[in-house]
Amino acid sequence: MLYSVLLTCLILAVLVLLYLWTIHPSFKRRETLKPFTRWNYAHRGLWNLEEDGIPENSLPAFRRAVEQGFAIELDVHLTANNQLIVFHDDDLKRICSADGSCETMTVSELQTLSLSGTGEHMPLLRDVLDLVDGRVPLLIELKLPTRNTAICDHVHTLLETYRGAFLIESFHPFALRRYRQLDPDILLGQLSCRYSAKTKMHPLLKFLSTTLMENAVSRPDFIAYNFKHRDVLGFDLNRRLFHTPAFAWTARSPKDYRVCKKKFDAVIFERFLPEKNESVR
Repeated sequence: MLYSVLLTCLILAVLVLLYLWTIHPSFKRRETLKPFTRWNYAHRGLWNLEEDGIPENSLPAFRRAVEQGFAIELDVHLTANNQLIVFHDDDLKRICSADGSCETMTVSELQTLSLSGTGEHMPLLRDVLDLVDGRVPLLIELKLPTRNTAICDHVHTLLETYRGAFLIESFHPFALRRYRQLDPDILLGQLSCRYSAKTKMHPLLKFLSTTLMENAVSRPDFIAYNFKHRDVLGFDLNRRLFHTPAFAWTARSPKDYRVCKKKFDAVIFERFLPEKNESVR
């Protein structure tokens, strides 16, 4: 009887240790990351379609963020002709009222499409870099509708000559691992959340992502997590045990922002203006 109890305890202990091993982040670049946590990040730029006619992920949205002193979060896809274009969605319906995706069309085809019925069009990542010119940090999300990590190589090549501060993040751990192979010193963030039943994703992948077990592949420097899902065990353990730096997405009101400040190191926001110099600790 005692042997069975001890064996059970041993097995449970091994499983717990294995789980903690899978979810732990990288510990190597904490000091390098600290300056990035002093900023508030404008989600897809400082856009306001209803009041100002400025669409998300557009050059005017990024210009306004720079002018008002906010860091910028943006999304990047790799087009059919291997160009890096700034756009969020996996398809074009919501923003462009068109069929297709960034991955199946060329830049010239994509840039004929209007962003949310305005006169703005999808910018190339290099155009955003020229606009920002290192004045504020960038939080760049790599979008991978498939398992092809070629976007990592293209982004890395472009950013090698960029002198401004930036972070790379993605929901895809293999993209982060590939980027780490390209640049061992880059600051990488694992994006995640608690997925809804409507999310088209294999249940096992949902579980691995939600619990941050994908950290075993990506070994991120920070986590970018939906602040409404901060009670998820994997996230909570990362914060409590490993003190993993965390970016909150997405605060959409001063109330959201106050919640995020208490639980996260930096805040990604939209639809309101936080205080530019307000600490997010």
